[in-house]
Amino acid sequence: MRLANYHTHTCFSDGVDSPRACIVAAKQKGLSALGITDHSFTPYDLSYCMRPGTHMERYEETVREEQKRAKEEGFPVYLGIEWDAGSLIDRERYDYTIGAVHYILKGGNTYPIDSGLDLQKECIQKEFHGNKLDYIKYYCEEVVEHARINRPDVIAHFDLPVKYSYFEEEDPAYRKIMLEAMGETVKHVPIFEINAGAIARNLRTDPYPNPMFLEDLRQMGAKIILSSDAHRAENVDFAFEQMLSLVKQAGFESLMFFENGAFREKPIE
Repeated sequence: MRLANYHTHTCFSDGVDSPRACIVAAKQKGLSALGITDHSFTPYDLSYCMRPGTHMERYEETVREEQKRAKEEGFPVYLGIEWDAGSLIDRERYDYTIGAVHYILKGGNTYPIDSGLDLQKECIQKEFHGNKLDYIKYYCEEVVEHARINRPDVIAHFDLPVKYSYFEEEDPAYRKIMLEAMGETVKHVPIFEINAGAIARNLRTDPYPNPMFLEDLRQMGAKIILSSDAHRAENVDFAFEQMLSLVKQAGFESLMFFENGAFREKPIE
């Protein structure tokens, strides 16, 4: 089956290439559609998000123009946004939203989750007295709250904190926290992405979420999209075959595709 990627970053946030370059690459690689989802504005950290007055409006205008051009070429392109839990957005401006938590906001301090292991350790020591499980629990609570209050269309990289392999993922206590949070999240946002971001950065060999959770997600009633989380045009289909194989091994028989203004289920062929 022809797959689609709905999580792509461009030069408007922390990606490298233009929307046009990503679209060209997606077509060349045989994808059926491409969604562009640059990072929403986070006022407490401007290092990789879009910013009102400089990026946001130009991003939307540019992608909408590319969307029209691609439609004439017979290739679907969608304007999305990776909606951080700390952001305020007008979701009506976008075709869909991908919800994510990239920061621990606690005690008046801001700690990025995926900007380096040292920052992750600093947060655990200062805010959680060195307790890694308390850090994970707090992160999971933030994800559940984002899903409950904001209802993004898709949940991004659910177990993002494991990016640097600092947590004991086989620990039953860790697994319990994750499974409880996944179960709560599915009640509000049933679509989860399988995300290849850490594989592309040579930090892990498996996608988010850890494949050990995939069968659990299926039993919870979750639906799945595949996401390369590409930050370069060449990676728009990164690890898709690997992720598709994992999804099938977990017993999923369908994937979600965005068509006619909504995510719709299609059987895996």
